[in-house]
Amino acid sequence: MKDYVDRLSAELTERYLIYLETFMVDLWSDDGMIEFRVGYSLRADHLLRSFTVKVEASAGTNDVERRAIIAAVFVEIEDRIDDAIAEVGRIVTN
Repeated sequence: MKDYVDRLSAELTERYLIYLETFMVDLWSDDGMIEFRVGYSLRADHLLRSFTVKVEASAGTNDVERRAIIAAVFVEIEDRIDDAIAEVGRIVTN
């Protein structure tokens, strides 16, 4: 699954190339949970933003379910990046 996370990270980085200065996703496993630790900064403000998404390890019992969970996590990551881009845009235009 790490390869899938790496592939989605590379695709996201490519899609947001003009906005992202840095981007990383680390996977951690702790107490029956899988943690996606995400960090990124935008070129517009250089501020490091970070957050963690936790998923129960038992939520994905096979590869198809695991891929669906990972894809959903990446949708959340994209939403947060979009929100940050919009927020920086509002600050710059005001």
